[in-house]
Amino acid sequence: MTNDINFWTVIKDPHLKPDKPFLTENKNLKVIHLIQSYPMHCPLCGQLMRRNGFRKKPVTIKILSVAGKPAVLKIKKQQYLCPSSADCPKRVTRVAQIQGVRFACRIANSVKYHIAQELSDNESMRTIASHHNVSVNTVERQLEGLEDTFKPNHRWLPATIAFDDFKSGKFAQSEMSMILMNPQNHRTIDIIQSRNSRFMRSYFLSRYSKKARWSVRIVVVDLFEPYRNLIHDLFPKAIIVADHFHVVVQAYRALQSARLKVMKEYGPNTHEYRALKRYWKLLMAKEGQLDYLHYHSRRNFNHAYLSNQAVVERLLSFSPELRAAYEYYQDLITAISQRSQELLDQLISRPNLPTTMRRVKRTLAKHRQEIIASFYTQLTNGPIEGTNNKIKVIKRTAYGFRNFFHFRIRILVSLKTSNLMIRELSKKRTRPKAKVA
Repeated sequence: MTNDINFWTVIKDPHLKPDKPFLTENKNLKVIHLIQSYPMHCPLCGQLMRRNGFRKKPVTIKILSVAGKPAVLKIKKQQYLCPSSADCPKRVTRVAQIQGVRFACRIANSVKYHIAQELSDNESMRTIASHHNVSVNTVERQLEGLEDTFKPNHRWLPATIAFDDFKSGKFAQSEMSMILMNPQNHRTIDIIQSRNSRFMRSYFLSRYSKKARWSVRIVVVDLFEPYRNLIHDLFPKAIIVADHFHVVVQAYRALQSARLKVMKEYGPNTHEYRALKRYWKLLMAKEGQLDYLHYHSRRNFNHAYLSNQAVVERLLSFSPELRAAYEYYQDLITAISQRSQELLDQLISRPNLPTTMRRVKRTLAKHRQEIIASFYTQLTNGPIEGTNNKIKVIKRTAYGFRNFFHFRIRILVSLKTSNLMIRELSKKRTRPKAKVA
């Protein structure tokens, strides 16, 4: 019978016995009636205590759902008495305790474990609370109890780090927070509340030792200029690697601007406007991936049978500036994919560029060394960008967060690679000093 009770309640206590009736049920709740009684010894004298009846009111314990319905335990707890005597000068009373339930708590430990597991799924805390027939505050307490699990080692940092900002909430300045990650093994180190330079400086200086910060050799970051001075001050021995994605994105947006400019010059009721609007994705694709073998009827070109490559060629014929911007964009993609320093230098020195691409050229010249460093290290912020997408999903499911404390832990719980950092190596054993005679 004990095994049956363990199966029903998920509480492994050998002293629980069934009461009559064992199971009652109403529309929304299953109630399992049990008795808790076992021999108890006095904590003062060590003698076996007398059984002194049962507690007047049964204790109600919430457990996991049974057959899809919320369930509770109604447990009659035995009372014990050790009267005063020569061996025990003080009168002692006790009540039977239940294994698998924390003292003075009315929720089984198994329920708390399941709540902690579901917090790693993409579900709101209100939904998790309804699954286990508990309040949202109970789920929040379980979330807060996980904080110690995700405390980073402030005496150590990996040799390679990367950080990027993401949209968080009103608890952060400009509503932007930061994620700190090791890009080599994709392990999240920490979530930083604000991307503000003063806040970031205070965060690293107050939490990480000088030895940990000076051990960083490579920092992968986007093209946001205020990060540069901050990195040089906090990690003086590190080199900066510019993220490929942000370099290409800037050229991508510049080509889009050039396309829109040509569309406005022709006007909304023209053939050129409609063609540039319909086939804009072909302009943004890599030139080497354009299909030139298969021909399809193109409505915007009088139903002529054209390949994707032929469509792009006709679009570029609308404007010399658009062609120049397109060629610059494609050459930049080629330079980065082939890690060609020579082609990069040619892009930096190329004259007579459209207005939209001149800013891209200045960016390449300004961050030339950082881009070249990315060719050798082959590191990017790709893992962080993927994590940022997951954070957006977490925010959308929860309809936003007002508390950064909860937001940070919920992110780290959901990421499978959180808190898996390589801890600081154990201290080297020092030879004992020689004894002096």
